[in-house]
Amino acid sequence: ATDYGCSDQGKDKTICIDYSSPNVAKNFHVGHLRTTIIGNSLYKIFSKLGYKVVRINHLGDWGTQFGKLICAYKLWGSRQEVERAGIDELVKLYVRFNQEADQALEDEARAWFKKIEDDDREAVEIFTWFKEITLKDAMKTYDLLGISFDSYAGESFYNDKMDRVIDELEAKG
Repeated sequence: ATDYGCSDQGKDKTICIDYSSPNVAKNFHVGHLRTTIIGNSLYKIFSKLGYKVVRINHLGDWGTQFGKLICAYKLWGSRQEVERAGIDELVKLYVRFNQEADQALEDEARAWFKKIEDDDREAVEIFTWFKEITLKDAMKTYDLLGISFDSYAGESFYNDKMDRVIDELEAKG
């Protein structure tokens, strides 16, 4: 019976479940698969117990590595090749950056990440495009598994909210 194991123990209660949280511009791997399956199993259990379950896939999308990736893309990449090869091309560019990195390249990468933080139009457009490519690639696996999420917000989602949080924490001592 489809109602086997059901209860209302979670009535009017919410549970948030964090799933695989893949990193932007990196391949989906077996560790992501494991946490996706565990998260989805918990989702099904808590749903049967009457909880409202919020399924979160918190993307790893913040840090200097994105400045490095944009720097590599601007130096050695092409839109056409990234569109064609997707994640594989982004990984290739990131690896090349790390192989060729010197102080000047590291400084340029930090500058590109600072542009993302400062909401520079070009930097944010490239960064957003890389996130879309990553999510499109990961969705192939999620779709195959029949798993969806309520939120894909990554670390970058909180960038414009941090000042408010810091102010509130300081006010509370």
